Amino acid sequence: MPPADQPFRVTVHGDNLVALAAALRLSRLGHRVSLVCADPRWRRDSTRPLAATLPPVLELPSAWKDLFAKSGRSMDAELSGRGLRLVQAPSPVHLLDADELTLPTERADQLSAVRRRFGPDVADCWRAVLDRADEIWQARRRLGVERAVTSTPRVGSLPETIRTTPALTGLTRDLPDLLAACLDSLGPLEGGTRPGAGGVLLAADLAVPRVFGRWHLVGPQGPTDLQPLLDLLDARLDRRGIAVLAGTRPASGAPVNAAAGTGSEGPADAVVEATAPPVRRRPIRRQQTFWAPVRTLTTTLAPDPRDADEGIREQIEHTPDGPVVRWRWRNGDRLVTVTDDHTRPVPDPARGPALSDTGGWRRRPVLGWTRHDGVATLAASPASHGGPEPWAQLLTGALAAYQVHLHLTGEDVSPTNRAVGADGRAHRRMPSA
Repeated sequence: MPPADQPFRVTVHGDNLVALAAALRLSRLGHRVSLVCADPRWRRDSTRPLAATLPPVLELPSAWKDLFAKSGRSMDAELSGRGLRLVQAPSPVHLLDADELTLPTERADQLSAVRRRFGPDVADCWRAVLDRADEIWQARRRLGVERAVTSTPRVGSLPETIRTTPALTGLTRDLPDLLAACLDSLGPLEGGTRPGAGGVLLAADLAVPRVFGRWHLVGPQGPTDLQPLLDLLDARLDRRGIAVLAGTRPASGAPVNAAAGTGSEGPADAVVEATAPPVRRRPIRRQQTFWAPVRTLTTTLAPDPRDADEGIREQIEHTPDGPVVRWRWRNGDRLVTVTDDHTRPVPDPARGPALSDTGGWRRRPVLGWTRHDGVATLAASPASHGGPEPWAQLLTGALAAYQVHLHLTGEDVSPTNRAVGADGRAHRRMPSA
């Protein structure tokens, strides 16, 4: 253990949101942090820019706001200083053959839209689905989102709401085809599975936008993707003195010297391994690799630059082979279209196993400690129990930082009696009944 006036040295290995969040929070907690990756993907000049893989619409913005608040200046202040602001996104439009339905974010408006389109009986069925989604969200948020999962959960320890229903198909009964397709598509959209094969835990993704809203960034030229947010975090890495080093983590856990490829400050006191563990060469069915969509980006001249700014419009076309998601917005005189095609997905091991059922989720790698050449190493990645969603990765990074700080100092700084609200602030959590 170093003297009291010297910080601990922590190496974070990874190029994703988990690595960014862990590195920034650990630095703010007083540790000397090195962030090691072959390609800093959060930068716009990366060979594989991270922003090009993220949805341009934000869900659970409190995860981003809390990261900014816990590593320096607030997100609102940072955005304002760059001429940026966060605004509510338009409601998504769902298409199935000739059917079309706009599903508002707010619960009452959503139920009204379903009632107008399908009648009161279907609205009652959809209300039951939303209620179930809320229950599942309350269960999921305690399992890798707000609290670290440090050992594989036993089936008997799981809340009944996620233990007794293995798949989403049980929620689609008595629903018209379009609404059933909205549920079936959660598998490809959030879980990396084929349509209709998503685990019931994915129903929480129906609750998240209704609780926290859907938002997007607007700059001087109009709506934009999330690259400006990543630019702000990159600048914060520099301000906090976090060394961003090119390379891979040595077995000893020593910080990597960008020029020589060797440790320059001695071995690290702890390592955060933020890359997903390799998938087995012949995985069993329930541990199949996450399947990601094929993304395309097109930019054309806007038909009429004088048209009113409608924000980032989202359209989800449900097909038998999977959903096709399109986001469109006008930036200056350009019309930007981003398409995620889930009908011909590609394996993405970085997101871990597909979330095909609760059993598969249980077997995701835990936030557990190992030792590599005597250096304590914590595994925390998009493959962890928090999930692969952008907001979930940020929260996994937070949990990793708490775990490392506790390991090094014995001090528990995790907000065990607080919950982060939609405004990004910590609020005291009411005791469980």
